[in-house]
Amino acid sequence: MTNLIFLIAPIFLIILLGKVLHIILIKDNIVWDYVNKLAYWVLFPCLLFNKTSVIDLGDFAVGSLSFAVLLGFSFTILFAYALGKIYKITPASLTSVLQGAGRHNAFIALAIVTQLFGEQGAMIGAIIIAILVTFTNIVINTMLASMLSPKGAGNARIISELKRNPIIIAILIGLIFNLFGWGNLPILHEFTATIGQTTLTVALLCVGAGLRINGVGNKISPLIISCIGKFIIFPGSVYLLGIYVDLPHAVIVSAIIFAVSPAGASSYPLAKLMGGDAPLMATIISVQTLLSVLIIPVVIILLN
Repeated sequence: MTNLIFLIAPIFLIILLGKVLHIILIKDNIVWDYVNKLAYWVLFPCLLFNKTSVIDLGDFAVGSLSFAVLLGFSFTILFAYALGKIYKITPASLTSVLQGAGRHNAFIALAIVTQLFGEQGAMIGAIIIAILVTFTNIVINTMLASMLSPKGAGNARIISELKRNPIIIAILIGLIFNLFGWGNLPILHEFTATIGQTTLTVALLCVGAGLRINGVGNKISPLIISCIGKFIIFPGSVYLLGIYVDLPHAVIVSAIIFAVSPAGASSYPLAKLMGGDAPLMATIISVQTLLSVLIIPVVIILLN
């Protein structure tokens, strides 16, 4: 237990520091918006390209891992959508519920699995990101476009959003370099590795700065549905499916940490851009991030 606190506490302290900096030193939200854009468009894609271009996919049961995380994600989305329809949640709010239940903060999850398992954890995390982030972005962007776009405009919007997604592009380019054995190209590899080293710290600071909890009482049903999906359905499904396909312990733990990590900060600008319920999305992200401070350590203890 003590070792776990020492491993995970710095991650959440960085998030807390981001909130403190936002309150005391860097109060301008525009500054944080630009830093977020830097992390989303440059830093994180460089990290993902660097990791996916060199990972040895033969070292892990990629097919079994894909089965567990993708089916677990699909169960969660279906659960949240069905419950949202039963409770007659508006389409705009329902898209935020779906993001809250199914999307994850890859920055937090990758930082934790790297702390837990070292370089092996970083590689497992990179594989999970390559599998889950790509699928999640395709599904979520498709659902948001189809639910929020005017009739007949959904398909064009879906294609437009997917074509310009920097995370999907970085992963695909990294996998191409991996396939052709170009992952360790001089200068390029060192360049992306150096940039990637700054990614998690900057991204976690932005997560902290973006914490906002207001009007929770008016959004209690959507919030509860998203949290049940995030903290029970998603990790529970991944655990059972991981056991079923006999994944190694470190891989199961890593996959569950990704499943149980709070909704990613990029969910908010996506909701705002596509006409979803952005205030609800901000509340879901903030509440889930605060709850994850307690839930993630408990999950790790139970798994071990």
